[in-house]
Amino acid sequence: MKNAATKNSIKISTKGCMVRTYKNKTKVEKYYDEWTEHYLQSGYGQIIQAHRPKDVLELLNHIAENAHLKNGMNILDAGCGICGPAVYFARQFDVHITAITNSSEQVKISKENIIRNSLSDKIEVIKVDYHELGRYFEKERFDLVIMLESFGHALNPALVLSGINNVLKKEGHLYIKDYFAKEITGDAVRKRAMKRIISNMNKAYSYNLPDLNRTLKILRNLDLELQYIVRNKIPLANDDSVLSFEKTHGIDIFEGGFHFQILEPLELYFKKPADIDAPIV
Repeated sequence: MKNAATKNSIKISTKGCMVRTYKNKTKVEKYYDEWTEHYLQSGYGQIIQAHRPKDVLELLNHIAENAHLKNGMNILDAGCGICGPAVYFARQFDVHITAITNSSEQVKISKENIIRNSLSDKIEVIKVDYHELGRYFEKERFDLVIMLESFGHALNPALVLSGINNVLKKEGHLYIKDYFAKEITGDAVRKRAMKRIISNMNKAYSYNLPDLNRTLKILRNLDLELQYIVRNKIPLANDDSVLSFEKTHGIDIFEGGFHFQILEPLELYFKKPADIDAPIV
């Protein structure tokens, strides 16, 4: 993030990752502690996902299908929000979900949500910064890691993905659904506008809009096998969620322009091989 630290902020280092904190809170933690209630009161409801159709069940079923959720899985929901998706998946499948967020407010609401749905035996929510997975989980614990519009909050994507690779079982999978920045192209005017809009989004949503090429390089250096990359084709209904939320709170990251001009809604799916050096037979 490019925003200058306030005099009340400090910097801490976590395995090479510089994390900006505000009175001992990271920027993302502070954001969701303050803004989660605003999301709940808007068109988002329990499912804090911007790229969504009018019927949120269509989105959740789409994620379940593309992430290949199956009975018996041990799943890590890295950046779980208030466990809206986790609750739905736990009701549809015989799975165990470890849901993590670095927001105390989201943990509190998630626990209430889990208890209200009688899913305490299937969902565990923990306050964890996903930059520090190795501090909380043993190696090769999870069959599947899902990141539902949470990867974009990573201050150090390499550290996050390395941690995920560490806790993922052999032949386990990683599913990422998020927005990625398009290439900065065109004339000087367009390039300046694109950079400004990316900066606007990062500031408004406490984001660090990821770069696809950099993400792929990190994943390949970790020897994770690409299964697919697709553009999310879900038909949008932003008039009752994103746009209304932004209008209510005075957010105009696109400065009156086409809403998704510089963003690509993508889904990435990778597999951790059983033995990367095994001979081909």
